[in-house]
Amino acid sequence: MNVLKYLNVKPEPTDTGTDLRAGLFSRAEEARSRGNFIASALLFERIAEMESSPASALHQSARMYIEATDFTRAEQLLLRVAQAEPHNAEVYLDLAQLSFHQGRLDEAEFFYERALALRPEWHEAKEGLLHVGETRTEQLRRERLARKETALSFAQYEEKENLLSSQDKRVDPSLFKKGWNELHHDHGPAFVLTHNGNNAKTEWGDGATLRGIEALRGYLVSDVPMASLRIYMDGDVIYDAPLIEAPQRFERSNPNIRKWAYNAWIDFTNFPRGWHEFIFCAFGADGEAHEGRTWRREHMIVADPLPAGFATESDTVVPPFEPGTPGSLVEQINARPSIVHKASPHSFPGKIDTVAVLRSDQLGDTAVSAAAFLHLRQILPDARLVGLMSAASAELSRSYGVFDEIIELDFPEDQAQRQRVMDFDVQEALIDRLKPYKFDVAIDFVVNGTSKRLVAMTGAPVTMGFGNDDSKTFAMDIVTNDPLSNNDITHHSVRMMMLVKSLELWMKSDTRIVRREDLRREDLAAFGIAPNERYVLIHSGSRITFTRWQHYVALAKQVIAELGVKVVFMADDDSVRDQFAEEEEAGRLIYLARKLPFDQFDALISFASVFVGNDSGPKHLAALRGAPVVSLHSSRISWIEWGQEQTGVVISRQVPCAGCGLHHDPEECAQDVACMKYIRLSEVFREVRALFEAGTSDDQVVAAIELA
Repeated sequence: MNVLKYLNVKPEPTDTGTDLRAGLFSRAEEARSRGNFIASALLFERIAEMESSPASALHQSARMYIEATDFTRAEQLLLRVAQAEPHNAEVYLDLAQLSFHQGRLDEAEFFYERALALRPEWHEAKEGLLHVGETRTEQLRRERLARKETALSFAQYEEKENLLSSQDKRVDPSLFKKGWNELHHDHGPAFVLTHNGNNAKTEWGDGATLRGIEALRGYLVSDVPMASLRIYMDGDVIYDAPLIEAPQRFERSNPNIRKWAYNAWIDFTNFPRGWHEFIFCAFGADGEAHEGRTWRREHMIVADPLPAGFATESDTVVPPFEPGTPGSLVEQINARPSIVHKASPHSFPGKIDTVAVLRSDQLGDTAVSAAAFLHLRQILPDARLVGLMSAASAELSRSYGVFDEIIELDFPEDQAQRQRVMDFDVQEALIDRLKPYKFDVAIDFVVNGTSKRLVAMTGAPVTMGFGNDDSKTFAMDIVTNDPLSNNDITHHSVRMMMLVKSLELWMKSDTRIVRREDLRREDLAAFGIAPNERYVLIHSGSRITFTRWQHYVALAKQVIAELGVKVVFMADDDSVRDQFAEEEEAGRLIYLARKLPFDQFDALISFASVFVGNDSGPKHLAALRGAPVVSLHSSRISWIEWGQEQTGVVISRQVPCAGCGLHHDPEECAQDVACMKYIRLSEVFREVRALFEAGTSDDQVVAAIELA
């Protein structure tokens, strides 16, 4: 429901004051009945402004603010009413209940007694006063327990301190295992935003930016059950869905505290570009929103989707859908096939045809960058390199014969300001001049200074440079310290070359297959595997349990049935062993749920015809040894970062919330871990079959080595 529609009451030329007040009152009551308490409160305040005795309308407004849990505003209005009507017992009861709810027992007691003085037999006020006394008793009990626990903690702390006093001071107490009291604390109501776009510098400004199909993620902390979340954009509802209940771990004393998570997948492709106002509104199980605790107002930018062909390997970049595609956005995304990525040492996210090279400082800076510039040309022989240079370095840059074009910057040093400056008109002219180049990459070679402000003006989707700067795609921090002076002890030219070398490795890493010559196939006889026997190894375990794929048992059975090959099934325990009784008895499956000596473990992995597993340590070992790998990746982290580079394939899914980084609190996903759930058995088996039929693991190792 649009909150603003209730407030849009304008007097017509023929309206009388009475008619307008009646219209406002009608809208206030309608807003109240629909649970839109903030709108109702604001309308009652407008009614109060029209009346000579506004106390009644202000009292109604205060009660609406209480319903919306904006307790600060409610208390302000109630005190105004109490001042105007000192004999109004109901306003004192409201003040008492409000104070009690906020834990201010002395004030609650005062207002309850004031209400009883005006209405001595008022049962509700008597009950409230009794509840204040009971709460004080409980608080005293808790305080005594807390003092006891604190004393125990202090004694433990003293014991640790005494131990440390006789030990090497390099020992770090922060690494000690913490006790229950140190880990747990009381959580108050909160609305936590975990992802609202990425910060970017755009033509509309610098801020959280949404592009194409995005995920808005977060959770509420509340001891009141939450039911659903509604997201408004400029007053219109763009998302309405249930919240997902999750535990609030490490809560100290309130057993009712919970998290209520959301993961809103929204397509912003056709939304107007520029700044927009977003309101995140959570509703309780009673259908009511609680302002101040369950409302958030944010401003974000909607920008164009990423350029075609850029970051297509990223699981976060969800391709648009054809108009008229059936189903909700969530259903459409989950219905798409998984993505199969060929293992590769290449990880740069797009093409490199045109590069902006910024060196906007002094002649000496450009001189010590010569080796880096020459190497940049060496690794990008066919790219168009455009130098954006200061007046002091333009001619030297031309002399290198590296750049296809030099643009001399109007970027002088201002002595009074002690930095380089560029006027508004000059900046706009530079932006317009650079736009036609359609840069793929911009590299800023200046370590410190205002040059980094120019990077966004290039319009390049990939930006590189120094410093911990969120606006850069690739940011480096290189710090070396003289042990006495803290001065740098690395040549400046080394920093420049490291930046170019980083791009070179980004384009193609130096990974390789490393085999062990001391491992022999004959050693597999201990597991019932003949020296020349081919087998598929399935490693079903994962340290992060919620990222485990759910179809390993079915995959093993299908491999045995359709490929006619033995399966080695590695598991954390025997929980699924009984599902393989027939296969084990027939000698077609080897079930291993124990820790093996490393050499045996290494041999089983190294000689596998195909290895299948989650993104885990054994997967990386299999790739290192050259075994063909089918790796199943959740999108919690980038497959590009942790996918194997040597052999096989990585299977993942494109979802808007990719990169969530969830580890200990999977319930915050709020999309049922769709990035693993919808990797289908048929998709995985297809890749296993293809690798198995392509040849032996030894054949593939030789091919991979030759390719490298």
